[in-house]
Amino acid sequence: MGIMRKKKKKPIGELRLDSTADVAFLLLIFFIVTTIFAAEQGLTLVLPGKQKSEDDKVVIKESNIATIYVDESNHITLDRRSVEINQIKNAIADRILSNPKLVVLLKIHPKADYGRMVACLDELKLANANKVSLKTAEE
Repeated sequence: MGIMRKKKKKPIGELRLDSTADVAFLLLIFFIVTTIFAAEQGLTLVLPGKQKSEDDKVVIKESNIATIYVDESNHITLDRRSVEINQIKNAIADRILSNPKLVVLLKIHPKADYGRMVACLDELKLANANKVSLKTAEE
């Protein structure tokens, strides 16, 4: 019988985790800094300046105005005709094609839902209505 030699075990290397938190933090900062955030383009609102005199008023012909009214119960009318929210886009787009000078007057009752106003503005954006006037309707 031969002599049995005892095999030496190789030392197992230790895995150092001291800098793991630092590397994770640096990766986090890298991805935050290099990420591009896409901003949605909304309607650009041009707010009027201070009116100096009565001569500064802009007069628009009645035939160039489309009026959308949202009442306190969130019911929508377009030029005194009852419409659903999804009908606004097509109705306004057709009117703009026939009259490029069309100005849309959006009257909102103070007790109407804010979301209803935003939905109307979204529909007007989809209809390519560039001339939109906002007004709070009197109670």
